Amino acid sequence: MIAQQCNFPYTKAILESLETTLSPGRLALYEGLAGGTSEDALRLYCWNMALSQALYWPLHAFEISLRNAMADRIADEYGDDWYERIASFSTSRSPKANDEAAHVEKAKRKLDEEGLAYGHDNIVAAISLGFWQGLLKLEYRDRLWSPLFSKIFQMIDREEAYKKVNQIKRLRNNVAHYEPILVFLPRRDKRELFRDYKVVLKMIRWICPDTANWVEYHCSADFFAVWNSCPAAFGVPKLSVMNTGEEANSQLWKFQTS
Repeated sequence: MIAQQCNFPYTKAILESLETTLSPGRLALYEGLAGGTSEDALRLYCWNMALSQALYWPLHAFEISLRNAMADRIADEYGDDWYERIASFSTSRSPKANDEAAHVEKAKRKLDEEGLAYGHDNIVAAISLGFWQGLLKLEYRDRLWSPLFSKIFQMIDREEAYKKVNQIKRLRNNVAHYEPILVFLPRRDKRELFRDYKVVLKMIRWICPDTANWVEYHCSADFFAVWNSCPAAFGVPKLSVMNTGEEANSQLWKFQTS
């Protein structure tokens, strides 16, 4: 779904059907952003979906790579049953229940419902991205970040790692929940999604360069093409490449200035 996404032959009846199916409230945002007709709004809606589709594989690879890298290091240091004592890795003295322990209990309930046994692999697969971001908080610095996770992200400190994972988690949730990703809500500032895409790739590359190259090979040219298929009514700067580079190498992307 690239440039052809915007050429659907709309009729009045089809427009009315889509407004009912998608809901007037959902389309209102796109109508406001497009500043034109219902057709312009739907073209923008299609572009938003195409961008989400182009980002799905990179986001998938990031989340799987991150959780496996972090979980494997914890297991190597503390054993395969590390999740049973996750709260002991925190130095927080707060009387509030440990958030990450709550994530583990939620994962266990999910495994119970599916009739699956507890264990390192099943627990890792069942825990959400928010859990892994949580392990980058200050309270886990001494027992997890400094001895273990800092070796994954050698180019950045703990705070920067937390911020970058949070940035990607927000985008991942937007995509997963079928939300608008072409703007920041509620202000509606246009979102330069190719920058988010490059952060995703950078984080994967720090974890495993080969995996990053694999994602780049399969995804970058598609993302480049989808971004540049933006409907004219929305009008974002197109991407080009520097130094006679290729669309498949996102490190050479730049905004076109002419």
